[in-house]
Amino acid sequence: MLWKKLVQFGKGFFERKEESTSTDMPLGTAMHNIEITRGRGGQLARAAGAVAKLIAKEGKAATLRLPSGEVRLVSQNCLATVGQVGNVGVNQKSLGRAGSKCWLGKRPVVRGVVMNPVDHPHGGGEGKAPIGRKKPTTPWGYPALGRRTRKRKKYSDSFILRRPVTRKKTNPFVAHHLLAKIEKVNMKEEKETIVTWSRASSILPTMVGHTIAIHNGKEHIPIYITNPMVGRKLGEFVPTRHFTSYENARKDTKSRR
Repeated sequence: MLWKKLVQFGKGFFERKEESTSTDMPLGTAMHNIEITRGRGGQLARAAGAVAKLIAKEGKAATLRLPSGEVRLVSQNCLATVGQVGNVGVNQKSLGRAGSKCWLGKRPVVRGVVMNPVDHPHGGGEGKAPIGRKKPTTPWGYPALGRRTRKRKKYSDSFILRRPVTRKKTNPFVAHHLLAKIEKVNMKEEKETIVTWSRASSILPTMVGHTIAIHNGKEHIPIYITNPMVGRKLGEFVPTRHFTSYENARKDTKSRR
């Protein structure tokens, strides 16, 4: 039988493309077509090239990292298929023409700016007019970008340990003149104070042990860089405003009364 299940429960060894519960799988196993409820069928990680990873097992629950980056709990009795779904590079394939997209069932999409005002909030105007709003909206007037569509207090909130992160990872910004100054100081045996106006520059590990004078809008204030400061901005440690406490003034007014 081609898809015969072979499990050696003593050693925890199993063949690829085998369907089994997470109780039989060791940590780090790649899997797909995962059940949420036993007997209901696979519901997670079913798209082309999708793969989830088993990262922990505790009690009756198993912790999985899904392809979206979400970390959630699933019962260890639920079934899953070992391995990754095939056709990995299908999303990188160029369809070539509009007809190929129509074969997949994807219909053309009409932009809101070319509609009439009665049909879409972006519609109307003479020629290529802008949308006339601060932010794009849906045809029903709701914000089109950044609006959360998940229901509040959903039953599965207790099973989700970490939501997927959608923001793009960017490299830390550091001014070029600041990097050049740090390299010069590192080449010398004597350390000196580095003066900079770049408050938006991130603190790198190469800056640890140096004293950097950061401008606060009025003068340069020297700050000694330590390990806990790595990854943060230089401007966070030198405020541009003078904070005044009015607690003593309130006490004086109460005493006068």
